[in-house]
Amino acid sequence: MRKWNRRDFVKGVGTAALFTPFLSLIKPSLAQAVPGKTKYLFVFYTNGTEPSVWSPRGSSASSISHSQMTEPLSPLDGNLVMVEKLDSMGTAGSHGAPGGLTGTTWSGTPLISLEQYASDALQKLGVSTQIPNLILGSVSSEAPATFYRDNRVLSPIYSPTSAYAAIFGGGISLPSDSGVSAEAAAEARLRRRQSMLDALTAEIGELSATLGTEERAKLEAHAESLRQLERRLAQQQEQSSGGSTNVVACSPPSDPGDGKDALANSVLHTQLAINAFACDMTRIAVVEYGHHQNTQVDIAEVGAPGDWHNTFMHSDNPRTRLVNMERWLCKQFVAAADQLKNTPAPDGDGSLFDQTLMLWARDMGDAVIHDGSDMRFVLSGGGGGYLRSGPSYIDGGGQAHARVLFNALEALGISDTSGFAGGNKEPLSGIQA
Repeated sequence: MRKWNRRDFVKGVGTAALFTPFLSLIKPSLAQAVPGKTKYLFVFYTNGTEPSVWSPRGSSASSISHSQMTEPLSPLDGNLVMVEKLDSMGTAGSHGAPGGLTGTTWSGTPLISLEQYASDALQKLGVSTQIPNLILGSVSSEAPATFYRDNRVLSPIYSPTSAYAAIFGGGISLPSDSGVSAEAAAEARLRRRQSMLDALTAEIGELSATLGTEERAKLEAHAESLRQLERRLAQQQEQSSGGSTNVVACSPPSDPGDGKDALANSVLHTQLAINAFACDMTRIAVVEYGHHQNTQVDIAEVGAPGDWHNTFMHSDNPRTRLVNMERWLCKQFVAAADQLKNTPAPDGDGSLFDQTLMLWARDMGDAVIHDGSDMRFVLSGGGGGYLRSGPSYIDGGGQAHARVLFNALEALGISDTSGFAGGNKEPLSGIQA
């Protein structure tokens, strides 16, 4: 069995890092002002889909109903805006095209993706966090092609254990391009550590004693959420080192291999990102589910194992597995919303859901025919009151898809958008309350 050093594990972390949502109830001065209505931006990023099957049914925005693909989103209908028929203007119509989160091409404005631009802009507005932004997920065996800074492609952190160490480990920097060496260093450090919750038992007890019944229950739920992540990631490490026969539905975090379990890893990454919000360690997080070119899927409710893009989109007819894949993704989006709803905001004002804008974005529109002229988005979350109540449907009518990216910036209180994307920089109408 692996032995972690308790003293090393808690160094640089402490109660303040893990339980900021509850410390703010005792010390309101810890709450940090934010220029915009929305404090947190969570981007759920996936492949394109088949528009004709995805599109809502109905004749008008007031009478639409979900398609078979998007029906699992219905629990969010009170806070849901669906947008389609937006044009990428040639920036997102092929494998590896950069336009999904940049809104431009190599020949346009210097490439920078939404999460990078937003975190830079927030820093200029005086909003400083330990981690400027998180980019997590994807498939390690495929070249990254989603996130950009200074015309340079950035790699997500593929390993949940590395992400966990980087976020909560203390003293581990997050390089803008997190490569294998950075992940190996993070994992090595995590292996030397004891559970931070074990080490903070006394502090948690002291904090709990200051809270009322309702807030104490929330504290216990928050601690248990972190505990469950620790257990699952510890199991990954044991599996990787051959020290245990207990297996979780993830490949060894040091090398997800051919991507067979990459989607299960992205589920863990989503939980980690939301816990990072809960600790106010970052305001911007993106989790990429899969990869535009090659993601091996082995999820029982989707159907027989296969390749998400090359099989589900290009070979299957009818595309039953693609429909099931989209339904599974919808369920993960709803699960993320539920976690946000069940997690108190760091400043003590409602839940994280109340303060977060959730944005489901894609690498292209019609992935079946490789076309970027019908891009679609799903938005949810309270967004601090920014997002209109739903369910709402918007027919973009061929306007630039980048306008929705400007909605995200507007929600965060970022008005100076010079240097980001191009063309019409006005946020898309109909999204804001």
